[in-house]
Amino acid sequence: MSSPARPVPSDVTVPAPRQSSDEARVLVIAARPDDRGLAAAQVLADRMGGAAAQSRDTDLESRLRGAAEVIVLDPSAMRARMTRDQAFTAPAEAADRRALLSRLAPHQDRVRWMTRPAA
Repeated sequence: MSSPARPVPSDVTVPAPRQSSDEARVLVIAARPDDRGLAAAQVLADRMGGAAAQSRDTDLESRLRGAAEVIVLDPSAMRARMTRDQAFTAPAEAADRRALLSRLAPHQDRVRWMTRPAA
């Protein structure tokens, strides 16, 4: 008499690693390094469900490492004067842009610059 067949144990499957909430978010950075720039970044961050920062934040490096996507707000002075979109009302100076570019260099694969509202 044969013994009843036992089910073969299934292979243990390891779930795919999930992104933590810090990695899955969008970080919006204002090229303008003051409260006006931060306020503009916050407007877009609220729309996208992300976080806002300004270019001279002391913890910017750690926040950049944790973000899945980085958007830099950098409207021209003309755009800032002519738009009603509060996210694009804070233009930066050329020196501020250059300083931010050097800070973002190691993360350039996840950085997108926005100079005007999306159509």
